[in-house]
Amino acid sequence: MGKDAFLSKIAGCQRILLDTNSIIYFLQNVNPYSTILKPLFSLCEGQKLAVFISLITEAELLVGPLKEDNKETLAKVQLFLNTFPGFKVIPISRQIGYTAASIRAKTNLRLPDALIIATAQAAGCEMIIGNDLAWSKIDYPEVILLDKYISEQMNQWKQ
Repeated sequence: MGKDAFLSKIAGCQRILLDTNSIIYFLQNVNPYSTILKPLFSLCEGQKLAVFISLITEAELLVGPLKEDNKETLAKVQLFLNTFPGFKVIPISRQIGYTAASIRAKTNLRLPDALIIATAQAAGCEMIIGNDLAWSKIDYPEVILLDKYISEQMNQWKQ
């Protein structure tokens, strides 16, 4: 599949939610994931794509730098969350909580995961981009697993 297939997949989308791992891959420039994600963030930066995250994801992004008392990384994450164009953090509402409870009851996903998925639904996202295979149980929005696109990218690099 690779980067071109990934970009083709998201081409018609206007609203996407990112799971925590996608943002970590981007911020830490984790290859080969960052190769696929950089064009997505360029679309967001150019305001051609609205990108959302859940408050749960924001909290998860802050845990590592806080745990390690890494003020530089903490400042970098906070700057990204607060200023990146086309990017919005969605707070948890009671409606998102109810939706998450329903998702958890049907799928047995962990509550933080269900809250993130419910946030995507509440924000009207067409896709969720992440790397959690357990999320494949979700019908809407469509879950795009980065590893599916990475495996093909890795094969292209080997040739």
